[in-house]
Amino acid sequence: MASLFLRRAVLSTVPASRVLVPRAAAPSSVEHTSDARTELIKKVLFELPSREPLELSEEDQERNETIERAWKLVKMIEREARDAELERKFRAMREAMLELERTNERLFRGALVRNRHITFPRQMKIPTETPPTAGWDYSYKAPEAIEATPTKAQKVDESSS
Repeated sequence: MASLFLRRAVLSTVPASRVLVPRAAAPSSVEHTSDARTELIKKVLFELPSREPLELSEEDQERNETIERAWKLVKMIEREARDAELERKFRAMREAMLELERTNERLFRGALVRNRHITFPRQMKIPTETPPTAGWDYSYKAPEAIEATPTKAQKVDESSS
């Protein structure tokens, strides 16, 4: 059985004009036999490897579920923060457009016109959320430690001694 992922990957690499749509075929008098090499290639490419289920103790299962829930919570918080930031930006953009409409009608209409002949600036850096390629700076030296002012808790401890 071919995996859905591999089918999509193959279809995404083939131009749309070359994708063949399966059609109902007339019964053929010729039997289609495939050789062993083709069967082996199909098996290697399309069959999912069988995995044996992990046998975890109750404690390990609970630990795993706790980690999964914490990870989902972190991702949810990140997603909500990103959504809130986008909402804030769109709200500010909407308010700016309303202000422009109130102050200068001609500029407002000009801002809404789309120019069909604008090409995307090729020199623009693609926005990403990945770490930089430079990586870790191994030559970094920590600054000299500065004497910190004592905190309230430290002052209380010193005065009680």
